[in-house]
Amino acid sequence: MKKIRLECTCGETFEYEIDPDQIKPEFGTSGILPILVSHNDHFITVYLDENLNPRSIERVLLVKDQESSVFVKSTSLLDVKDTIAKLIKSDDPNSHFLRFLSQVIQKIKNSEDLFIAGRITGRYLWQKRREPLLKMGASFSIDPELILKTELIPIFEKSAKIKVIQEDRQSIILKDTLSPQFIIGLAQGMLDAIQEYMHSVSIVIEYVMTGSTIFLNIKKSEQV
Repeated sequence: MKKIRLECTCGETFEYEIDPDQIKPEFGTSGILPILVSHNDHFITVYLDENLNPRSIERVLLVKDQESSVFVKSTSLLDVKDTIAKLIKSDDPNSHFLRFLSQVIQKIKNSEDLFIAGRITGRYLWQKRREPLLKMGASFSIDPELILKTELIPIFEKSAKIKVIQEDRQSIILKDTLSPQFIIGLAQGMLDAIQEYMHSVSIVIEYVMTGSTIFLNIKKSEQV
């Protein structure tokens, strides 16, 4: 294991352990690898170079073509996928979202795994909701400013009290969430799915979690 020293966007400096044998095979041609790190009540994306030195850190979950953060402290991704697949069969979140979520929270404990569970569920929910259009071969050219209103909020309404920031159509506040990590993953999963059908527009999520409340903003991404 290797310890890396990180200066979080919240201002705190901390050490984080990574397994070089797990990380190095994930590097692509760019020579930079984004990893997802859980810190206190939030996640950060850390960009490592091939020597496993942090090049930059941001409190943003990226949605970009052919890129996603690697999870370094998760249980097996296959185990999480298997758990979610079984729960969907017994309590489909389209029909019984809160019952489904309560089962997820009982079975999955650590922050990274809850995020992954949310990400898988978000993709599933969005694809089910848009299934008729997708079967027709539809693609999306929706303005990012409308994604919260037309794509994300209808699903978020299943799990949280929502306040829309009226002067900013790209921001909402989610209150009384049962699992903020799962909900952030849910948003990421929905955007993962949307991204597959959009016309070359990359989007990022920015958020702050405070207890059971999440301030969430989406915007067009800048190149890293």
